[in-house]
Amino acid sequence: MDELQESITDESWKQSLRSAIITVLTESGQTKNKALEQVGYYYQYCAPAFLYKYYRDQALNLDSVMSNKMWYSAPCNFNDAFDCDVAIDEQAIFKSLLPAVPGGKIIRKGSPVWLQLKSSLHKQITLLHRIFEDQKVSMGIACLSEVPDSILMWSHYANNHRGFCVAYNLLDLNHKLQFSAVPVLYTQERVCLQSISLDQSKLNKETMSLFIQSLTSKSMDWSYEKEWRIIRDKSSCGLNWDNKNKGALLDVISPSAIFLGCYASDELTSTLKQYCQNHKIPLHKMKKDPLLYRLKKETIWEFDE
Repeated sequence: MDELQESITDESWKQSLRSAIITVLTESGQTKNKALEQVGYYYQYCAPAFLYKYYRDQALNLDSVMSNKMWYSAPCNFNDAFDCDVAIDEQAIFKSLLPAVPGGKIIRKGSPVWLQLKSSLHKQITLLHRIFEDQKVSMGIACLSEVPDSILMWSHYANNHRGFCVAYNLLDLNHKLQFSAVPVLYTQERVCLQSISLDQSKLNKETMSLFIQSLTSKSMDWSYEKEWRIIRDKSSCGLNWDNKNKGALLDVISPSAIFLGCYASDELTSTLKQYCQNHKIPLHKMKKDPLLYRLKKETIWEFDE
């Protein structure tokens, strides 16, 4: 693993981890086994020990957390219009296909073969668009963060600091769910299909890889979230899939700790105090720093292991 250690700079390991996970999902044999070894390395030596999920102060959220459940939502419910989109550059794909015509024959623009190829490609692109859109309503994603003290996250996802935040052990999550949490990468460039393989098996791998990339890529505008995602397809959600609300409530591990928002109500505080005391879960409350624009945790109680 020495070569892996030398290649890690800043957050580049997240790109490497995602690539390794995609390889595990799309390859087999020795290639898959080597990628599995890399995935284990990145989780053990690079990833944060805990991930955090922010919640609004609602009874449904409290019931879910206290029942060791987590909601997986379909991307069609997300608040980012670009979330989980795959861009398709039809013109670039068409240009890449022209040299691949059998016999190496030159195709003049506007010729019958040129028009037929362009029409066939457009139909295939339309089908791919439909497949990608269908997947956005039949895929469950749980969204978590690397940090429990983001002012924006508390504002946007925890009802303006009135909600709560739950810590989960990342390795225990992966072991329990048998699904690896994947870091989101932030970039200004959209995930884009620019070429198509004429081999159907290769095309299937390429489109699966692109879709996973699209599920774990977002604009730089969202980088403050430091997001990780756990992805479950509709079939793995089974009977738990909720067709009406497009998602599934699934089993998860017990919280490692819980954080109350700095404006948490007395009722929410009392409920979580009782729950944490009964289950020996550390409980903290976020406080505004008296001098700086930042949140600090104040421990209500800890429990010895």
